Amino acid sequence: MKSVFSYVLLILIILISGCSGSNQDRVLSMNYDFAEPFRFPFEVNEVRTKIELDNPYILQQYIFHYKNKQTTQEIRLILSKVINDPEKVSEQGKQPYTLKNGKQAYYDEDEASQSIWWESKDGFLARFVYYINGNLDLLGDYKLDDSDLVDLANQVQ
Repeated sequence: MKSVFSYVLLILIILISGCSGSNQDRVLSMNYDFAEPFRFPFEVNEVRTKIELDNPYILQQYIFHYKNKQTTQEIRLILSKVINDPEKVSEQGKQPYTLKNGKQAYYDEDEASQSIWWESKDGFLARFVYYINGNLDLLGDYKLDDSDLVDLANQVQ
């Protein structure tokens, strides 16, 4: 009986010590207040929000979708934060703009999408990405003026 008790005690000690190495002693804040745009360059009739926290101790991502179901135009506001290693905007090949609050933003485009990127508060990398038909079609006549994306970025600062 004494050996069974010792064996059970040993297993419990191993299980307890194996669980103590988790992230329980790290405090993780996920309480953020994000501003959303109120004026869009096209009519918005569908709005969705998505929070991606596959591993919140490594990456937190908040995605706001603004879409016109008829024209398939869509803008996403994406805020991502790599914990303990803040992301920086890649400036290469992007047009710089200064936002109303003095922050630097960078505009980029190709035939299928347009985007503007900036480093936001609380260590987030922020960007608006505009495209049509789920980013499957070229923008063509639906291309926005770059000032439309700058205006969106100014609204959320």
